[in-house]
Amino acid sequence: MTRSNSPLRILLAHGSGNEIFLVEGDPRRLFDGPEQATAFVRALNDRSGPLGGDGIYFFEDGEVPEAHFFNPDGTPAALCGNGLRVLGRLLLERHDRAELTVRIGENLFRIRSAPSPAPGVTSVAIDLPVVSTEAARVPIVTPGRTFVERVIPGLDSELRFTAIAVPNPHIVAIVDDYDEDRLVDIGGRVERERGAGVLPAGANVSFLQPLPGGEVFVRTFERGAGLTPSCGSGVVASRSVYSVLTDVPPEARVTVRNIGGVAASSIRVEGDAWLPLLEGNATNVLQADLLPADLVAGRAEIDRVEFTDETVAFDRLNQHNLTTLAAAGVKVR
Repeated sequence: MTRSNSPLRILLAHGSGNEIFLVEGDPRRLFDGPEQATAFVRALNDRSGPLGGDGIYFFEDGEVPEAHFFNPDGTPAALCGNGLRVLGRLLLERHDRAELTVRIGENLFRIRSAPSPAPGVTSVAIDLPVVSTEAARVPIVTPGRTFVERVIPGLDSELRFTAIAVPNPHIVAIVDDYDEDRLVDIGGRVERERGAGVLPAGANVSFLQPLPGGEVFVRTFERGAGLTPSCGSGVVASRSVYSVLTDVPPEARVTVRNIGGVAASSIRVEGDAWLPLLEGNATNVLQADLLPADLVAGRAEIDRVEFTDETVAFDRLNQHNLTTLAAAGVKVR
């Protein structure tokens, strides 16, 4: 399975309830081939197995650390925003720095420490690349240069979506009332039609519901992962679309609530470029050592250490978030 018989050390952490594994090393060198790497990613994230999560960042440390993200189904993705927060925390603490840069593919991300929202809760802010409404960047099949607030035939006859790349592909609809069954149905259709149709590369699908006090609720059906407690790039995509379609200034710091937690996002405007910021918790859950071949075979013996104090501190904070959503009439399962 791996090029050595040594166990891999993993860290499981979460940003707004989005649970991401961190493993040091390039998967192309850690495993004997892409099939073995995919099998490991799937087994590690399988929630019916000994652990379970929403994706994995493999990373290589260095002067400019590099990272590669994979969805739970083993497919690569350009970005996981919540996961980048937890990876950023690991690297900031390892290098004892308040700020650093991480490379993912062709993009550079600036990561820095952020004020703690509550005792025992660590927070991280990340600057993301330019968001784009260019149809070709998503990509989405359309005769125009952009796809803004339009119906997508075959997905829903009423909802009006805006396509945006952050750089992950997203389609976002602003709704008056959140309908989870509707989101799951549309997200599932986009997944099944990947490779054809209007969204040949698939897309993350988000609903944004405005809340009192200028806040918003966002839920995302993630490409390759399904419905998760939070999606960092979905937060940024939805926050950006909110300013595209309303009079909310891009520079405004908007509180974005997910069922997994609370994040904040604003957009720095430089000429025609919109540069988003994502800020939120980075909470360690557990550290473990395991043999990948044993995990895939279903016989893993996992030596783990759990960060109970951090988990309890975040859960206490998020209970207020869930109470706020319930009071606003947001209904989630």
